[in-house]
Amino acid sequence: MSDFDTLRVKVGRRPIVVVEIDLDFCQNTYGTSPCTAALGTTGTAKCYNTFKSCQDTENFNRGVKTYKFCSNDGRLPIGQNLFPCITSIDITPSVLVQEDFSIAASVTVTAQDFTIHDRGIDPYVKDRASSCQGTFFGRLRARNPYLANRVMRVKTGYIDDNRAIYTMTRTYLIDHIEGPDADGSVRLVGKDPLRYTDDDKYQVPVPSRGVLSTELDIGITTLGLAAPGIGDDYPSSGVVRIDDELIAYALKAGDLLQGLTRGYLGTTEDTHDANAKVQICVSYANETVPNIIYDLLVNYAQIDPSFITLSDWTDEADNWLGSFTSTVTLSDPASVKDIIKEVLQASGSSLWWDEEEAQIRFKVIMPFLIKQDVVILNDTANIIEGSVQIEDLEDERLSRVTTYIDLKSPVLDVDAKNFQTIIFSIETDAEGENEYQTPQALEIKSRWTPSIAYADSIANRLLYRRRNTPRQVTLQLDAKDATIKIGDLRDVKTRLMQDFDGSDAIIRCVVTQVREVMPGTLYEYVLVQVAPRGGMRAALIAPDSTNVWTSATADEKKNYMFLSDDNGFLSDGSEAPVLC
Repeated sequence: MSDFDTLRVKVGRRPIVVVEIDLDFCQNTYGTSPCTAALGTTGTAKCYNTFKSCQDTENFNRGVKTYKFCSNDGRLPIGQNLFPCITSIDITPSVLVQEDFSIAASVTVTAQDFTIHDRGIDPYVKDRASSCQGTFFGRLRARNPYLANRVMRVKTGYIDDNRAIYTMTRTYLIDHIEGPDADGSVRLVGKDPLRYTDDDKYQVPVPSRGVLSTELDIGITTLGLAAPGIGDDYPSSGVVRIDDELIAYALKAGDLLQGLTRGYLGTTEDTHDANAKVQICVSYANETVPNIIYDLLVNYAQIDPSFITLSDWTDEADNWLGSFTSTVTLSDPASVKDIIKEVLQASGSSLWWDEEEAQIRFKVIMPFLIKQDVVILNDTANIIEGSVQIEDLEDERLSRVTTYIDLKSPVLDVDAKNFQTIIFSIETDAEGENEYQTPQALEIKSRWTPSIAYADSIANRLLYRRRNTPRQVTLQLDAKDATIKIGDLRDVKTRLMQDFDGSDAIIRCVVTQVREVMPGTLYEYVLVQVAPRGGMRAALIAPDSTNVWTSATADEKKNYMFLSDDNGFLSDGSEAPVLC
């Protein structure tokens, strides 16, 4: 049997798409300890090992049962239990939006319902008094009404010698299922986990239910909450907002908040009426961008932490954000997505869902490393003939960035008039009569930016990337070259972009979208120019444990900064690279 590298270039290969869904399935056996269900006592028939049909929910032992579906065109690999019922698949891939939240990925699978026995599905099919009735999806929905947020995978690949070799697996969470309708059509819709942040019910801080039990006068240092027992909703100490006053409290006793610090964080102490809302605030003190976003996603948008590798995020921030930390108190419930977008814009960062690795990725705008190896895509070696499309993204050009920092009070709206400090960063030549002649401006209103220096640094990175009108390149690659992922850098060289002398120009781009045109065979990529090739460059400062230049490894010399003598030479006599 062929391996993938052989098969993907093989003439006559047969593509295959398989959809898998993981549904909850009890690992207990009916009537056997710890299951206490019994016919005649808890039910007249055995369960189906799903929670909806469970007769002993206290001992429900949740595991996973995977159902696999493929197209109904007759091409089935051996050795797999597949239901050939899929009639179409529509995939909308993630779209990386630089310095922002990505556009979420989604998939819609349309299938035709069918009749089939229950063997391999119902663990107690032999014990049923009546024969199997209804249809597959009709029974599946009845037994598994809690489909939402369960894992769904779309696997693409080839069939070789009647066995499947999968080249790509995309992961989603089930959003909902529609049907079966009168024609037996079923639509299964999956979306990526970041879609949780689109839902207004996921807010930060979470709207509080407590109100003042009595009027709160100026100078009073204890407040009561109503209704009885509502104090359980409040942490043992923290910060609350009543009207436009923030109040810190040191301890909680039942429904009483005690040890109050009135007029906290520069707000104005005031008198508050009984039944005024007592809103719990969320505070970050000198917290890093990765930790803030992780907290917002996991603790407020309820995203599974297994989708996040926080150590990778931290490494990225350590390299390109340095000591960027934020001290912010959120006092008014707002959409989690809106708050994350604020943080991303303030830090010049992007966030997106990696469908292939089932991970949420985080990346900071950065200059390019001196010796960064970037693969070149060109007309002769990679790009499918006739597939290149080029577009100028005039709306993405920037010539000036205005950044507002130092919000005057945590209870004020994030509006330009409510900030104390304004930083202007302008590319005057780009606005001059010899260039674009018109300004293209961006405003960043940031309560998260810690200093003028950081605001200026992020603005300069944005201007460097977008000073000139970025170009967007759409192209297609065959499976043998389809190793590129969203967020990767690539240099693009094509005859459709020319230099001064008419030769093929090369531009450096970031991949913002990947789409399969033909599953497992042909891929389309969208790349957006991020800077002139060979422009601003940087080097990482090496850890203390790094070897000196003469004994450094090739990777260390490639990735880290080494200091030269006054004449620009390293200790072995070679000339040091120069940062621009």
